[in-house]
Amino acid sequence: MKMKKSPKTMTKKRFMHHVTSGALSADKVLAKLSEDLYLYEKKYNMRSEVFYNLIVGTPAEDSPDFINWAICYRSYFRTLQSKFPLKELSSVL
Repeated sequence: MKMKKSPKTMTKKRFMHHVTSGALSADKVLAKLSEDLYLYEKKYNMRSEVFYNLIVGTPAEDSPDFINWAICYRSYFRTLQSKFPLKELSSVL
């Protein structure tokens, strides 16, 4: 009887390596970060923008889950900004 292989999970360290080495496109990075943000939002019943504005600078910010959420939120916007630099956006507006 053959053993069914479990899907490989990607650690954050490996994910960051893929991102910095250019192995993942900005679109794939944004999709993964969006998925992670959605899971946090669902878990805590709060939008990421609200969470980030409420949590930063408070003692609760030191919670491992909240640290990861904040990092994910900042990473999402940094990736978005790298994909669409401000100069490009200003020409569209």
